[in-house]
Amino acid sequence: MSYLLVPLGLFILIVALVDIFKTILYINGGGRLSSFTARKIWWVYFKMARGKGKAPILNFAGGTILMGLVAMWIFLIWVGYSLIYLSDPNSVLESSTGENADIIGNIYYVGYTLTSLGNGDLRAGSAFWRIISNIMGMNSMIFISLGISYLLPVLQAVIDKRTLAVYIYQLGNSPKEIINKGFNGKDFSPLYNRLQNLESLLLKHGEHHLAYPILHYFHTNKRSHNIRLNLAILDEALNIQEAYHLDKSANAFTWRVIRGAMDNLAVRLHESYTSLADDPPDFDYFNDLPDELKANFEEDPGIPKDEDFNKRRGKLLGYIKKDGWDWEDVLDDK
Repeated sequence: MSYLLVPLGLFILIVALVDIFKTILYINGGGRLSSFTARKIWWVYFKMARGKGKAPILNFAGGTILMGLVAMWIFLIWVGYSLIYLSDPNSVLESSTGENADIIGNIYYVGYTLTSLGNGDLRAGSAFWRIISNIMGMNSMIFISLGISYLLPVLQAVIDKRTLAVYIYQLGNSPKEIINKGFNGKDFSPLYNRLQNLESLLLKHGEHHLAYPILHYFHTNKRSHNIRLNLAILDEALNIQEAYHLDKSANAFTWRVIRGAMDNLAVRLHESYTSLADDPPDFDYFNDLPDELKANFEEDPGIPKDEDFNKRRGKLLGYIKKDGWDWEDVLDDK
């Protein structure tokens, strides 16, 4: 008996099952192995796209990662149990002859027990191994089924994510357009109802991002559907309101509510998904404001001398650059 194969197989099984648990059931971020695998697959796609967010090939990254994680979990469980069975040459027998199965036979037996697709040509070699086979079957029913069922809620979250992106894009396809379209000459009443509905979508997206970290890797090269670009557009519009205090009405609280929802989302975004750019982008929107709003100022007040304000905008730039976009894509209102 090769006893060393037992602890090795158990170690692989524990790693796989803990990773499945943390990724699927523990809604506070993914497992380390899943996160590592997802990052590496994204890195390969990002290199093939030459770091360009408009490259169509990035659209396939999310689906590849999702299927790759499920395949990885199944493979690890298969390998772990195979090593345990290979530790004893009498663990699996030929049903017709009663002879010990070879290495391929052991691996085949584990595979068909996990998938319940066997034809009975192999059997467990003793009562002990029959019990192990039952445990393996229950493992398969619970954890592999969990892995496969993980696909549906993730895909629904992807749909919600793109819905949020389009919702923001319809407010305006650039920060200045959100301000200009939302201002009716007197106040921002055209925006208020839309912003109130936006709060729940942002909060839901933040929780989805925490529950399904893989959501980050579902990219689209269409500007109107890309969540990173549209979140950057929205946040920059909030920065314009914060810097210039354009809305002085009683409903100005609506802007702060959305800012709070964006802050909540920022907390949910792990450092792996964002970074701080060396310098924040230029803040030059005053001349593009409606004349009625510019009339409240004697001159351009400029960018606020607030370290947190500049740091936020620097992180915003880093956030979109990690997805292959530049600040010009945020400002482009075509």
